[in-house]
Amino acid sequence: MDIKSVAITAVKKAGKILLELSKSNIRYEKKNKFDILAEGDLKSERIIIDLIKKSFPTHSILSEEKGEENNESEYFWIIDPVDGTINFSRKINEYCVSVAVEHEGELVLGVIYQPVLDRLYVAERGKGAFLNGKKLLVSNESKLINMLLSTDNTSSITGRAKNFGILARTCNKVRHIRVFGSSALHLAKIASGNLDIHFKSRFNYWDYAAGIMLVKEAGGKVTDFEGRDITKSSENVVVSNGKIHKEILDILND
Repeated sequence: MDIKSVAITAVKKAGKILLELSKSNIRYEKKNKFDILAEGDLKSERIIIDLIKKSFPTHSILSEEKGEENNESEYFWIIDPVDGTINFSRKINEYCVSVAVEHEGELVLGVIYQPVLDRLYVAERGKGAFLNGKKLLVSNESKLINMLLSTDNTSSITGRAKNFGILARTCNKVRHIRVFGSSALHLAKIASGNLDIHFKSRFNYWDYAAGIMLVKEAGGKVTDFEGRDITKSSENVVVSNGKIHKEILDILND
């Protein structure tokens, strides 16, 4: 199988396990006071990594729970086995499996699978973004007051305070706010034209890598708060439909 086929097979197999686990009580343990590690995180991660290693044993991998395995390969996989674990643990549908691939330091593939709704998002560099085979485009909205803004929570209290402080300053400049609890699905919604803006003052690459590929291929823009391209070491993220990205950055940084 090629890289895209392996990624799609992996997220679908992982999603099937998550659906099975969700039929009974979700087992989890606490990572800290505000975050959890579910059985589904570990089982999903194992399925994905095993399939990657079987198909491409020399590729490097970064995964939320297992960390980074650097094999000095030109290919680098970025995995979030369950994005929205707390939603998953409470049987809220806003969770997904997220897998992205870099080639020589550039994102070339993003795959997000929302198992409850059987939604498969796929984006390849230069080939567009798709939901279940249908091409995606970001919204055409160009007036800030008409836009839907999304953000996400964090287990860091200082991060929460900063994030929601920014939200408090900006909430009167947009039509409405959405907080769904899955960064990857927030970006999938921007790529689909359902949302217009997303920001977060803390950043984990595995939450965003696949979604970044989707948004860019759907015509949107992704930077950090300073307007720089996103890398795995970025500290924050701003995603938009690209129509007034600089204006949004100015407001978030005000």
